[in-house]
Order: sequence, then C-alpha cells, then structure tokens
Amino acid sequence: MISELVAFCTSYTGQLWLILASDLIIAVAYFAIPVTMAVVLRDRRADIPYPWLWTLFVTFIVACGLTHLVHVWSAYQGVEYRGLQTAIEVFTAFASIGTAVAFVWILPQIKDLPSPIQQREILQREVAERTKEKDHLILEINHRIGNQLQILGALVAREKRDAKSPEVLAALERFNVALQGMGEQHLRLSRENYLGTGLAGDMRSVLPPTAAAAGAAPA
Repeated sequence: MISELVAFCTSYTGQLWLILASDLIIAVAYFAIPVTMAVVLRDRRADIPYPWLWTLFVTFIVACGLTHLVHVWSAYQGVEYRGLQTAIEVFTAFASIGTAVAFVWILPQIKDLPSPIQQREILQREVAERTKEKDHLILEINHRIGNQLQILGALVAREKRDAKSPEVLAALERFNVALQGMGEQHLRLSRENYLGTGLAGDMRSVLPPTAAAAGAAPA
C-alpha cells in the first residue's frame, strides 16, 4: 500500500495532482486570512494603528491567493490563460512591492508604539497615582471636618460657661449633643471607609477620638 502511494506521488500524474491540491489549499488559506483580518479591521478600526497598512496587506494576500487559483483553473481546464495570469501576476507584483515599501517605511514608527504590556503598566501606574491623590484629598477633607467640629464644640463650651439663662443652657446642650452625634458618626464612617487601607491610623490621629473632643479647644 505504501509502495503504491509512493509510486503514485512520484509519477507525473500524482505530482500534477499534488501540485493542484497544494495550490488550491494555499489559495483557500490566502483567502481565509484576509477575510479574518478585514473583520478585525472593521470591528476594531479605531484601536488599530495604521489601518491603511492592514488594507494594503489584505490586498497583497488576496493577490497571492489569486495566482495560485489561476494555476489550478488553468490546469483543470487544460488551457493556459496567459492574459489572465499576466494581469494577476502584475497586480500581485505591485501589491507586493507596495506592501514591502510600506512596511520598511512604517517599521520605525511601529517599533515606537507601546506594547499592550507597556500600556497596561502605564494605566496601572496612573490609576495608582490617581487613587493615592484621591485618598489624600478625602483624608484632608475629613481632617478639616474634624477641625470644624472641634471649633464648634469649643464655641458651644464657651457659650455654656457664659450663659445665664436656663433656656439658653438647654439649647446649647441640645446643640452640643447634636455635635457629639455628628462627631461620632463622622469618626465611624471614616474608620469604615479606610478600614484595611493603611489610612485608618492617620484618620484616628487627626479626627476627634470621642464625642467629648467636640468640647475641647481647637489647637
């Protein structure tokens, strides 16, 4: 069986069929590749640098596929389509040289394009920097809120010392209770937001530790 297969493949007829089959397979591959590239280019045109280079490369591959296809057709018909072959060969030659020149011309610019890994690293670095800036901004806002609560607490404490009317004292006490509730809620929410982020210790150092801090004099 093997010897017969080898004899067929080495015969003129066998070699002719092998050539035709190879040309046909190559042509199918040459047509399948640019179709895939064209679909990608259509869907991701905005993300692909130098889309015209893709189009030129697709044209080059299609032209190469046509050369193999015309060989198969000529052999199958038993007629040499010299005019058609010449036109396809000339078209393929222009597409080939155009693609080659374009690649040589654009290669230095392609080498300077950041790779996906580099783009991901740049994005991660920018996200980390923006997150750090955001954390410090929120930390500063919380610090200022804590200072304002301390100032209000000190003002209430001073007014309570100077107040003579029971009604005024009662009103100031209600206001002080409200300030204490605000201070406790502010501290609790700040600690929850920064739990496990490394900033909780900083928050505890700049915020009123208890509601009683609302009655302390500001630094």
